Parts: sequence; C-alpha cells; structure tokens
Amino acid sequence: MEIRYIKPEEATDYLKVSAASFIWKFNAEEDTTVEVPVLAAFEEDKLIAGAEIFDFRTNYCGNFLNSVFISGVCSQPECRRMGGVREIMKKIGETAIENDWTFGFLQPFSIEYYEKFGYANLNRMFAIKVPFEKLKHIPRNTDVVLYTGEQFEELRKLHEKCALKENLMTLREEKKHFCDTPLESTDYTYIRYDSDGVADGYVRFIVGRPNDLIVEELFVLSVEALYGLIGFLRNYDGIVKNLIVRKQYQGSDFACVADRIDGVTYEYNGGAAGRIYNLQKLLENNTYPQEYGKFRLRCIDEFEQNNGIFDVEYQNGKAVVTRKPQVDYDISLTASAAARLMLAGEGHNSQTATYIEGVEIKGNANDFFRAFPYRHTRFSHSRWSI
Repeated sequence: MEIRYIKPEEATDYLKVSAASFIWKFNAEEDTTVEVPVLAAFEEDKLIAGAEIFDFRTNYCGNFLNSVFISGVCSQPECRRMGGVREIMKKIGETAIENDWTFGFLQPFSIEYYEKFGYANLNRMFAIKVPFEKLKHIPRNTDVVLYTGEQFEELRKLHEKCALKENLMTLREEKKHFCDTPLESTDYTYIRYDSDGVADGYVRFIVGRPNDLIVEELFVLSVEALYGLIGFLRNYDGIVKNLIVRKQYQGSDFACVADRIDGVTYEYNGGAAGRIYNLQKLLENNTYPQEYGKFRLRCIDEFEQNNGIFDVEYQNGKAVVTRKPQVDYDISLTASAAARLMLAGEGHNSQTATYIEGVEIKGNANDFFRAFPYRHTRFSHSRWSI
C-alpha cells in the first residue's frame, strides 16, 4: 500500500471516495479540485482512502506550537478494513517531527476508534440555551461594529489575545478564517470596544427566526466585554425568543454567567480529540509550578519520538527534560492516556487517573499531577477557522 499526498489531477478521485463515504452528491462538473493537501492511501494505484491535512498554530501554556488538524477522513466502502486509514494515521505520526507538529486534532465520529491511533477526548462542549426574557438584568449595548473584512488586522490581533486565555485555542492568521460577507451569508461577526475604543471581544452568530439566535463563537478579554456583547445581542429579542451559545464548557466565560440564571438548558455539542506527536516539546513548553518537583514518565507509543522514558525536573515554572534508558518510572501512560492527562486540562490526581484506561502509577506521581493542573481548555474551530 502506498501512502502519499495526492496530485492535482487526483482530486476528483479523492472527492468520489469522500462522496461514497459520507453520502453526499458528487457533481462531476463542480467537484474537481481540493483546496487543502490530501494524504491518501493507494492500493494497486487506486485511491481507497484519504484525509485532508491542515497546518495551524495552537496555544499551549502561552506558546503557539505547530499542529495538524485532520479532517475529511474517508475510505471507499468496499475497501474498508483494508488498513488505508490506519496507514494514513501512521504516516502522519511518522512525519510529525519533520513537519514540526507537536499535536494533532480531529473531530471523531467514534472516540473508541481513534483511541487506537493515540487520540483522546479533550473537552466535551455543550450549547447553552437562555430565554432572552431571563437576560433583562443585562443592559442593552451598542458599542459594537460589524466586521466586513476591513478590520481584519484588528480582529486577528484580538483573536490572538483571546487565544492566549485558553489552552489549545488556534491562531487565525488569514482573512479566510473570519466571515467577511455578513449581508450575503447572514453570518454576522461584531467586534466590541471598551471605553477607550480598544477592541476587547467579538461574537459571531446567525439569526434563526422566530425562535433562536445562535452564537457560534464568543471570545472576550474581560467581564465587561462579555456583558457588553450579551447586551448587544439583547437587541434581537424582539424577533427571536432564545439565545443559544454553542461550544461552551464548564468554567467557560459564558457558562459562569449562565449558571446563575434560572430556565437555562444545556445540550451536548460535541468535542474534539487530540494527540501528542512530540512529547518532548510538550514537556519543554509546559508551565510548571514555582515549587521544586520531579517525575519520571514512561510513554508507550508506536512512534519513536514519544516512546520511552522522560525524566522531568522542574522549578520556577520551567523544567529540564531528559530522555532516559529503561529505568524505573513514576507513571506510565499510553499515547491516548497521555493526551487525556496532559492536553485535556481536566486536572486529575493519583486517585482519579487510575480510572483512565492506559494509566499505570508505579511510584509517587504527585509531582506529575501538580505539573498538569486544571486549565481552561478549548479546541474550537468553525468553517472559517481552517
């Protein structure tokens, strides 16, 4: 089986496999190109599986590290279970170092399936639904400007500041990452400004009359920005009944406000899965406690760059990370368990971690868990973000 990136003339072959896999209608006249790189599996020169590969930078403890987002994973139905997808995922891991990918992310149709490739659930998102009549205590606000593309640099910088607030938030560095055709698409982005005229938050939403205003993205730098944007959205309460804010998690900015309001409902809104492709780089970029600590971690991984024992000694927020030969260790993690404990930001300890598949605590691992506390974590993307 050959694994390689497709050539431009093979785009139609990939799109046909995608259509057969995801059950969408293929159009021979229109479906002729793919805008992003596609890594594919070929069996006897026939394309049997493929995946779209996106490069971007992700915030990890205040450092923006290169990552890969894997999308559109598909295989020809009659060629399933031939190993095409497995070989594609293997190729991604084997080339991660040369591509400088520290992490990988995807939207799993089945987390159990992708755990086989070292992925783990990062955070489970939910949509928060609040009747507008329950928001009357928040003053209406109009200190906003509709984004039309002219304010790209301002919005880009604002998003970067917001991304630094939450682990795994991605940078948006091109105009295509934001919707600049609000009137044509009815997909609106408004930027909010503080009393000094500085942008401090933005909201992206659609209006589904007569029932719901649906917020796809809500990013703020302050509580004033959050209340200001909610106050702006209240101006729509004459044509819709409810405010729905998607892609929230326990402890997110809007969730903290909604938790205090009666009549709020929550609905599961999916979540992302992630994997560590360069464990050494993660350990070197992690933010550690000020107090001295040390731990020895064994990682069980199919990829050479991660497989083995890592000795970590930290103090004053930084650490020295050293690869070790086969010696005793404090904690052992499979690839998916490592992603769960070190990326998801759940803040486990020696007791709760034992319930996670792939975790073995052999020594005193308290310093390991102190190094990976609860962190606000949100891997979030939209059709504009990639």
